Amino acid sequence: MTKAAELVGVGRPAFSNFLNGKAAATPEMAARLEVAFELEAGRLLAMQAAFDAAHATPSAAGLSARRYVVPLLGFSANHFESWVTNNLRARSRFAVLLRTLVNSTAAPSKSDFPGNDDAERPGWDGWTECELGNPWVPRGDAGWEFGTDKDPRGKADGDYAKRVKAIASPAERSQTTFVFVTPRRWPGKADWVKKKAAEKTWRDVRAYDASDLEQWAAQSVSAQAWLADEFGLPTREVASLDDAWHAWGATATSIMPATLFDTAVAAAKPKFLKWLGAPAERPFVLASDSHEEALAFLSVLLPGGDAQLARTRDRVVVFKAPGALTKLVKGATDFVAVALSDEVQQELAAARPLHAVVVLPKSLSDYASR
Repeated sequence: MTKAAELVGVGRPAFSNFLNGKAAATPEMAARLEVAFELEAGRLLAMQAAFDAAHATPSAAGLSARRYVVPLLGFSANHFESWVTNNLRARSRFAVLLRTLVNSTAAPSKSDFPGNDDAERPGWDGWTECELGNPWVPRGDAGWEFGTDKDPRGKADGDYAKRVKAIASPAERSQTTFVFVTPRRWPGKADWVKKKAAEKTWRDVRAYDASDLEQWAAQSVSAQAWLADEFGLPTREVASLDDAWHAWGATATSIMPATLFDTAVAAAKPKFLKWLGAPAERPFVLASDSHEEALAFLSVLLPGGDAQLARTRDRVVVFKAPGALTKLVKGATDFVAVALSDEVQQELAAARPLHAVVVLPKSLSDYASR
């Protein structure tokens, strides 16, 4: 060890630490080893970089960084406040929005946000388990509460106390982040969070209001498409998959059950999952009698009850007309595109690879099968 350290030109303790894995290979050390033992400095540094990457843990900087998304539809805090003030269904639909935001901007291993008819289910209003997290979705376990009341602080205090009582174990709370969300503006939000976090009752405490939702929605193309439909501001270029089944079924003279597609779903599901798990090299092709039927089928193929497929559903963006897709692929494209028209399909062919579903008439089903 002493002789080798002399050859390398460093002290014995420093060389011992390096050989025993207690010190990383620096550019200087790699250069010295190349001279002393004809080891390639570049190879040593590449091995060190690979080791560092394999053992890296998310840093605070990484968790606070935001994906660059090309602006599509601008929704302000006023939109959220107006929605909750003028829409009686906003409380039950708010859970659907949050689930869409979570699934389209993070990679949770679990996300449960019962909405619509299940919105009043007992327990947490939402729950996430996420290995990495992002500026809005906490890393690890997180329990979510939300309310549309005019008094966000009062609702937050009530939900906070209710959850502390329900989870009496300090050990369990210490592993859980408490999150409260309101679609209204909350001027005292920061002070409330600071006060509650100081109690150290939970692993962490967060609160988001309309201003935060404005910024969060800007990170998700699929959430923007959902909001356009929900706010009654549908666009010519994009749409959400959220109401596709009901939109198609509304044209029938009688109510059609989703089981109508059971046989087709059973055949398509394994193929879809295989395609989804593979690199984005070619589109998934659907042949149908109409665009509406294809979207209704996709809606049934991606049910809310299946965790993996539900996450995919919340990342779907339907492109109805050309223009938007070409624009959006210039930024981060963590969405699944559905190309309805020939023009959009041409845009898709010219874009960089991304997971996309192409809808073709049944007359072209032979092509689709290839």
